[in-house]
Amino acid sequence: MKRYEFIRMKYKVMKSRYVTSKEDGCRDHRTVIREMAAQGYRFVGNLPIEAVGSNSYPYEYDLVFEIDCEN
Repeated sequence: MKRYEFIRMKYKVMKSRYVTSKEDGCRDHRTVIREMAAQGYRFVGNLPIEAVGSNSYPYEYDLVFEIDCEN
């Protein structure tokens, strides 16, 4: 059986990049992926949550991680 974790990333104009919430330390996506891998999670992909503007670039997205867990 697998367990899934979702971490929300949001585009911050002042930082010109995607980061986690301020409460979560404003970590960038590479930091989050490395930290989750160190805990045994596998990066599965990302899901767009909210798009803005005519270019439809994602404003927010979730990083998706999975880990094997015991039944």
